[in-house]
Amino acid sequence: MFIHLHWHSTFSFLEAIGKPAKIAARAKELGMSSIAITDYNGMFGAIKFFQACKDEWIKPIIWVELGFVLDVSSTNPVDSIWNLVLLAKTTKWYSSLLELTSYANTIWVKNKPKVDLAALRNFSDWIVCFFWWIQSWIGKMILRDEPREKIIEIIRMLQSILGEDAVYWEIIAQLHSENKELERVNQYIFELCQELDILCIVNSNYHYIKKTDKEAWEVALAVKDAKKIYENDRRQPKGEYYIMEKEDVVEILEKNWYNLDQIEKMISNNLKLAESFAVDIALWQVLFPNYESPESILEIYEKVKNDLIENVD
Repeated sequence: MFIHLHWHSTFSFLEAIGKPAKIAARAKELGMSSIAITDYNGMFGAIKFFQACKDEWIKPIIWVELGFVLDVSSTNPVDSIWNLVLLAKTTKWYSSLLELTSYANTIWVKNKPKVDLAALRNFSDWIVCFFWWIQSWIGKMILRDEPREKIIEIIRMLQSILGEDAVYWEIIAQLHSENKELERVNQYIFELCQELDILCIVNSNYHYIKKTDKEAWEVALAVKDAKKIYENDRRQPKGEYYIMEKEDVVEILEKNWYNLDQIEKMISNNLKLAESFAVDIALWQVLFPNYESPESILEIYEKVKNDLIENVD
């Protein structure tokens, strides 16, 4: 069995398609015991997703993918903005993740919500994160040919902030033959995980439900970018970003020259991580505080009413 830990729904607002209920139903259809949500910049679909998974009797895993900068108070060039995925393992962590996401949406850099190292330190007791592909801090450092020692230093710094067991690295299950940058980052990360004994997980980073939905996804991207579907300069991502079965993931990784032991280890890490989550959101309850009115409330009301009448006169 394969557990997806990195995906985006329609609540990523034209960056992905697929309603939470249909995603949960597809996961159930494929025999998955759990599936995750990692929408961009917000947790707007978390409750719908949680309800949908519960209806299908599968475990919901709630994450968010946020932009990240070293320091939000300074001006950063575009290539110093990265992404990271944050997850909630428990109900308490879920509440903290909501708070962190709200904070990110009050701090905008380059017109997008961001968190920085200071925010990670403030929430370090409650979050687990993983970094991935070319949009992550490490991914961009790799593509810029930055020194290996500097990359390791960054990894150690993140581990010191979040904890060694709270930082994971992700291999993206897409064909290397279609994306050489992906091949370069995947291989570097995989070797580094083995060298530093860091857990490595694997995901397809899906943005639509079924393989046949890719054209609909590209239409959504074109709408967001104000492009026509027939324009050659519109976004046309290489690869297949649907909800893959284990067989699909294994086939791709084998074509990327990973051996079966390595593949099974990464898939097993996904499963173990998924099993460690236990978020239970209490639904159908009133969360507004209950304020007891004083016994003299009628006297107060009459006084305020009379004062208003006198002021009008």
